Amino acid sequence: MQIVVVIVALALAWVIQAGWIYQTGYDWFTSCWTAVNSHREASSPQEASAWAQCEPVAKRALFNAGFVFAGDPRYEVTPALQAIVQSCPSSYSDLPIGGVYLLAVPLIQQNGGPGLVDRFIPPDAMIVRAFKSKWPNCPAARETNGIPKIILKDGDWVFESPCKPCEDERKAANGER
Repeated sequence: MQIVVVIVALALAWVIQAGWIYQTGYDWFTSCWTAVNSHREASSPQEASAWAQCEPVAKRALFNAGFVFAGDPRYEVTPALQAIVQSCPSSYSDLPIGGVYLLAVPLIQQNGGPGLVDRFIPPDAMIVRAFKSKWPNCPAARETNGIPKIILKDGDWVFESPCKPCEDERKAANGER
């Protein structure tokens, strides 16, 4: 009986590692690394489908973990916004045009790439680990400074409640302040 349990466990581990049940961190990194570095269109429907998951998975991981992106530091007019600039990645200077995954992939690579456990679990933990290595205080700074969490609503990532500091930034950028 024990041998059957071991065989079933090994088979299940292999099926998970192969990405048959869900996309693992290793699978996500491999396909997104290729998307970032190939400088070509996807060459198969499977590759196109995998590449299409790069951005939504990266956003889901980061926003669910409480990350936000700071804006243009010239318009960080309140202490709350200034704290976010100091603690979080910037959509102005850190985020490449094209998406969050374009920042996530190099960060993961700089941290040594996917680990053994990333062959078995979804990519979220690996993505968050890479961002926390560079911006460890971002989620806490967001919460402490009254920036609402970003949630998925009707297919868009939006603040879960009005963001007063963000409104201050918008006004500053428009010369209203």
